[in-house]
Amino acid sequence: MAGLRCVGCVSEIASGARFCPNCGAPIVAALAPSCIVYLFGDQFAGLDKPLTPGEKLPCGDAKVQKRELAQEMLRAAFAHLEKEGSISLTIGQKKTLIFKSDAVFVTLKRCEATAGGIEAGIIEAVTGDAKKDSVDEVVGRLIGEERIDPWGAVIEQAKEHLLSLGYFAEEGRSGLGKLIPGRTLTPRCDRIATLRGHVPAVQALLRDLNSRDSALNRRLGEDIKNGITSRYQTRDIEADE
Repeated sequence: MAGLRCVGCVSEIASGARFCPNCGAPIVAALAPSCIVYLFGDQFAGLDKPLTPGEKLPCGDAKVQKRELAQEMLRAAFAHLEKEGSISLTIGQKKTLIFKSDAVFVTLKRCEATAGGIEAGIIEAVTGDAKKDSVDEVVGRLIGEERIDPWGAVIEQAKEHLLSLGYFAEEGRSGLGKLIPGRTLTPRCDRIATLRGHVPAVQALLRDLNSRDSALNRRLGEDIKNGITSRYQTRDIEADE
């Protein structure tokens, strides 16, 4: 079992500690940095614009750009895994049908992440075959099958992790609502509010990645975007005969 580490600065935490001794952030076992980006998305993604997909944050009235939010969640996940030593990220050459292009590749350094959710999913999506472990392909495997809304699929993984930790509650449907497939997840905003102290640490995590290697950070963002888009499927609508 991997030891507990701070969500933001990834310092090792003693069992039972309530605050990180390095950065002072409150300690929440197994909380993923990608979840902090989702919960406080207005601190990481631009506000919603007309004619673009938006995502209302769980608590409050803020609505942000959905695609940017999902991309920043994944960027935080990769940055955290790299900083804690679970993976390494390097720029290499990826073959296409005709040309070669730059891409970020993931190398697994240990088989367990200290956080769950998207971060744990990334570890599972790394095959160990260097040729198959470009970031865009890892993201594609993380999302799975093609979808109408792969950005929403990334966000749903964070919601599931937060549900498992008690930051969301699953509510039963009543009346005609029982006929609607799916579940209703209700945020527990009183508990979520206690996590705001993690925001500066996760912001610093992202800044640190860019300051250490801006070219890698830029390429990582492009590959994350391409990986999500690769799972996008347009819906075929057949006319009734």
